[in-house]
Amino acid sequence: MKLNVSEALAQPGREFRFSGTQAIADQEISGDLVRIDDAELEGNFLSDEEGNISLRGTIRAIAHAPCANCLEETEAEVRNEFDETFIRGGDPEDPEIFAYEGHEIEMDRLAMSYAVMALPIRFLCREDCPGLSYQDTEAAPGQPGIQYPFAGLRQLLDRNEEV
Repeated sequence: MKLNVSEALAQPGREFRFSGTQAIADQEISGDLVRIDDAELEGNFLSDEEGNISLRGTIRAIAHAPCANCLEETEAEVRNEFDETFIRGGDPEDPEIFAYEGHEIEMDRLAMSYAVMALPIRFLCREDCPGLSYQDTEAAPGQPGIQYPFAGLRQLLDRNEEV
């Protein structure tokens, strides 16, 4: 999404509305691939006398990732508010600032940054997700019906004790 700021530059201090959608590239976060649907952005912007643009608004999207417990695909709503200033003529390589040239602002980095900040720490398909069911045939000691996930390791330890 490109935001045309020509009118704001011609009228510093006057506030303008904006809305639109921005594609966000898939993100690898903690080893999981997180896919984020196109984000909806809306808010207001204005220019100061130096041509810096202040943007204030909201980003909303749906993120998709595997459930942290069972690994089934799940989704979470992403919503975040932003209040940023784009520096006219700033260094576009500087990760600490948002910069722009000309009369248009690219919203991709802002959208990606604020969408990722709003992601849940853990994706869960539901709060009471039981997690993976282990296919190991050895039951947990003293607990019939409950599968012991470390049965293979137990066998290795038992073999080492025999030697």
